[in-house]
Amino acid sequence: MTRASWAIRPKGERDAVGVAALLGEIAREGRFVATEWPFDVDERARQMRDALLRRWCVGWVATDGRDLVGDLTIFDIERDDPELGMIVAATHRRRGIGRALLACAIEWAHANGKRLNLRVFPDNAAARELYLASGFVDVEVQHGAIPRRNGPALDVILMRRVTP
Repeated sequence: MTRASWAIRPKGERDAVGVAALLGEIAREGRFVATEWPFDVDERARQMRDALLRRWCVGWVATDGRDLVGDLTIFDIERDDPELGMIVAATHRRRGIGRALLACAIEWAHANGKRLNLRVFPDNAAARELYLASGFVDVEVQHGAIPRRNGPALDVILMRRVTP
C-alpha cells in the first residue's frame, strides 16, 4: 500500500488566502457549496483571517506538497452546536482527505463537549455517505435554505453528530 501524498494540519491565518482560493475553485463547480461564484476572494480571505485571529472558528487544512487541497472549518465555536463546513479539491476527492479532516473535527468536538452540525445538499451522495459513516444523523430537511442569485433557493439536509 502506498503512503498518501497529503497531510493534515491545523489551519492558521497564513492559510486564509489558499482556503479562499480553493473555495473559489469549488464554487465555480456550482454543486457542493452554498457560496456562489463570483465572490471577492481577497475579502473572503480577510474575513477568514480575522475569524481565526479572533478565535471565532477553528479548522484544519489538507496539503499536498505546497498545494492546499482541503479545508474543514468549525464556525461559532462558542456555541454548544457549532456548524462545520468542508471542501476538498476536485483533484483530491475520494482519497480519504474528507475522512481525515472530519476525524480532527470530531476529536475537537469530543475534547470540547460540542455537538457538531453541518448542512449538505441532498444530491451530494458521496458527502452524505461519509457523514453518515462518521456518526452524523439527519435532523431535518431545510427547504429553500440556500438562496441563489439566479434561480430558486436550494434545500439542504441538516445533520448532527452528538459526541459521546
